[in-house]
Amino acid sequence: MLERPFLKEASPFLKWAGGKGQLLETFEKYFPSKFETYFEPFLGGGAVFFHLVSRGKIRRAVISDLNKDLMNCYVAVRDHLEDLLDRLQELQHHAKDKQFYYEVARKRFNQIQLNSGLEGNVEKAALLFYLNRTCYNGLYRVNKKGEFNVPWGRYKNPKIYDEDNLRVISEILNRLDVRILCCDYYEAVKNAEENDFVYFDPPYQPISPTAYFTAYTPETFPPKEQERLANVFHELSSKHCLLMLSNSPKVRHLYEGRGYQIEIVKAPRAISSVGNKRGPIDELLVMNYRPGSAFSKLPLV
Repeated sequence: MLERPFLKEASPFLKWAGGKGQLLETFEKYFPSKFETYFEPFLGGGAVFFHLVSRGKIRRAVISDLNKDLMNCYVAVRDHLEDLLDRLQELQHHAKDKQFYYEVARKRFNQIQLNSGLEGNVEKAALLFYLNRTCYNGLYRVNKKGEFNVPWGRYKNPKIYDEDNLRVISEILNRLDVRILCCDYYEAVKNAEENDFVYFDPPYQPISPTAYFTAYTPETFPPKEQERLANVFHELSSKHCLLMLSNSPKVRHLYEGRGYQIEIVKAPRAISSVGNKRGPIDELLVMNYRPGSAFSKLPLV
C-alpha cells in the first residue's frame, strides 16, 4: 500500500476509444489483490492504471502505448506541468472557435514533429488536449500521412482540461516508480517477472466492416497481431506473471484449452459515429489467476 494517499482519485485526462472507465466497477472483482510491478502496454486513457493507483495497489509500473502523441502528453504532464497548464489556459479561450480549430490548432498540431525520444513537447501535448475535447466524439484518427483529420465537434462550451486532475496525475507519475514508454507491446512487457501484473487492452475489433474508427495508430491490429498477442500472453503465463486481457469475444479461441479463467462481461461502446448505436457489447476477459487472489496463478492444462 502507498505510504500516503493522493489527495483525490485521478481520472483519464483525454477521451480515448475503448476506455474502461465505465467498466471499473465490473472489473474490480477480477483484479488480483496483490502484485509486484504493474504493466500496461496498451495504455490509452489509463482508466485502469489510475483506478489501481487510487486503490493503493501500484508502487511500480511500466505504462506504454504505441501512439507517440498520446505518450507525449503523459510525459508533459509529468515533467512540464506548469508550462502545460499555462498553454492550456490560453487554448481554453478558443474552445468554441471553429475557425481556430481548423486553421490554427489542427494545422499546427500536424506541423509539429516529435523526436524519436519522449521529451514531453508541451505545445504538441496542449494541442492534443484541445483537439481531443473539441473534435467530433473525442476521436483520435490520422490519415495515411499521419495527420490528425477529425472534424470539429460543435460543442457548446467544452472544457479542455481539469487542473486539479492534472496535478494529481503529475504527482502520481513523479511520486511512484513509473516508467513511461512508447513502443510495441512486447517490448513494453518483455521484462515482466513472476508475480508482476500485466493488463492487456488491445485495440478493439470494429463492430462492423464500416466502423468509423478502428485503430489508435496509423497501423492496424489485424488477426495475425491478435495471434501474436496471444502467444505473448502464453509466454508470460509460463513465467508466472499475473495476466488479464480484455478483448473481443471473436478471439476467444486463441485462449481456450489452456486452463485460463474466461469471462464475458457487458461493455458500453462509448465512441461511435452513430449515437443510437452506442449500446453495450460483449467483452472477453481472460485471466491466468484466480480473481481477487494474490500471487495465485491457475494451473495450465
